[in-house]
Amino acid sequence: MASMQKKSLIATVTIFCCRFTGLLREIVFTSLFGATGALDAFLTAFRVPNMLRDMFAEGAMSQSFTSVMSKVEKQQGPAAAWSLAHRVSSQLISLMVCIVALGILLAGTFMQQLYPERARVVLQTPWGAPVMQCTDAAFRGFRTTFDGTKEAIFTSNERLAGLTETSCIRVSSVAKLHHGQTLTLTAATEGVPAGATRVEAQSFMGLATNLCRIMWPFILLASVSALCMGALNVFGVFGLPNLASAAFNLTTVGVGAAVGWLIDPDFGPQALYGFAIAVVCGGAAQVLFQLPKMRSKGYRLHWDIGLKWDGRWFRFTDEAARRVWLLMLPGVIAAGITQTNIFINTAFALYLQPGSVTALSSAFHLWQLPVALFGVAVGMVVLPSVSRMALTAGGEAGKEISMHLAKALRFVALFAVPSAIFLCIWGEQIVSVFYQRGRFDAAAAAFTGDVLAAYSLGLLAYAGMKVLQPVFLALEKPWAPAGLALVAFCISVGCNYTFVHVFNMPATYLALTTSIVTTLNFCFYFLYIRHLLGSMSCDVLLPGLLRILGAGTVLAIACWCACEFCFSSFTSWGFLSRFGTLALAGSLAGGIYMVACMLFRVPELQMLTSRLLRRK
Repeated sequence: MASMQKKSLIATVTIFCCRFTGLLREIVFTSLFGATGALDAFLTAFRVPNMLRDMFAEGAMSQSFTSVMSKVEKQQGPAAAWSLAHRVSSQLISLMVCIVALGILLAGTFMQQLYPERARVVLQTPWGAPVMQCTDAAFRGFRTTFDGTKEAIFTSNERLAGLTETSCIRVSSVAKLHHGQTLTLTAATEGVPAGATRVEAQSFMGLATNLCRIMWPFILLASVSALCMGALNVFGVFGLPNLASAAFNLTTVGVGAAVGWLIDPDFGPQALYGFAIAVVCGGAAQVLFQLPKMRSKGYRLHWDIGLKWDGRWFRFTDEAARRVWLLMLPGVIAAGITQTNIFINTAFALYLQPGSVTALSSAFHLWQLPVALFGVAVGMVVLPSVSRMALTAGGEAGKEISMHLAKALRFVALFAVPSAIFLCIWGEQIVSVFYQRGRFDAAAAAFTGDVLAAYSLGLLAYAGMKVLQPVFLALEKPWAPAGLALVAFCISVGCNYTFVHVFNMPATYLALTTSIVTTLNFCFYFLYIRHLLGSMSCDVLLPGLLRILGAGTVLAIACWCACEFCFSSFTSWGFLSRFGTLALAGSLAGGIYMVACMLFRVPELQMLTSRLLRRK
């Protein structure tokens, strides 16, 4: 347990650097572009290759490769493990080149499926009845042309109610919006001849399509980087691979800001092309950052496809490589269902108010920070350990693995519970400190804070999922997550459709659905692993978890009091005042939580404290 905690803390510190630079990247985006349709287009375009990265790279591929390579290294030695790495990397690169080529060709089709085609606008009648209702279109303001006529500007991917102009505009035609096209709808104003005023429906779909095509090669580079990470994890290197992600974030910010400024010094929508180019450069930096360490561990660049033609089909020449792909297949299906769910959430968000995609993305990154720091870090350490336990422990494997998982879940809960409380109660204040600057105003901070609070309700379950997910691979039961993900997907789509299209709820409810589905998924994972192992050491897990929840209740009361009595008009303060107040309040709240944990005799805190005191 002590070794697991030490490795987990190393992974946690380096993942913090990665996630902090990821937040820096988001801060730069929102400061330069605000919660607007243009940034929504960039995030939507990036969602497509990013979805495949999570499917093939950082999820299924990395975990299945780590599981098999750990066993090969244990049984046959490092040389055999690196031979496996040569074959799998060669096969992965070949597959990803084909996927990138298809993605570039089909980018327009992807975006057309996401962006609504119809520009349907209803404006108030001359005698005053409804003010305005826009579906798949949004009012962007008025402008006067060179000949003195007024134009009302709409965009096809946003919706807004309310028209605050004395002129009364009626749209007399409805048209469809096609890829990259700007339409002119005939309109008339009171007292002005028909046709004198135009209403334009201007699409961001063309921008999103071009950005998507530029960023597709990122999936190839990210997949190779994830394979490098998995290989280094097998040899006990957890810190440097996580710092490679920080290199990606810093490269994206630096190159993106420089190239974006060269394209458009005012950082209008066209400047996003610079950040799209920077995403690809960041992927390359992520790979190059890890190669020296891999060479020091024995890796040499070598192309070995590991396939042979038998007259009808390609066959694997290495059984271990075949096992990697067989283990990966159900993981890809499970991750694909999950990522498709996120993809569909983006499509739902495009029907909501402007900036909904940006709010969901910004809140999601803040939500991911504690999950990555503790859930992903512990899961990363658990996978090689459990793989070796399953290989060597014989009949006692189930008992040893269940005890290991129970302690890992308690260790994660120690940090996930206070993180969820902070994000839920202080969501608006946290968003304000991180994002409120430039074009991201107080209203956007309040909106994103509500989304973050909804996400936080599922944080503990999501962190627990990250610990349990690799266990299915270690036990070579990879199909279970796919079935559970399919159930979660159906629940999520049903809830989101009801919230958006039936009740017209805001993006907060999309985040709430994610939390509900995540909690259900964790329960499914826990019960199924308990069935596989015969036990989950609940006598070890539950007492410690209840103590942590008791300390969390004390923290929640303290945070609520601070929010009620100290954070009045918080978003109207200057940045230094907001930052200083939140830092002070967070430090005091953290101290209260630690004291509460001591009073409740939380063993994980006592163990960490004793280790720190021994070092001194």
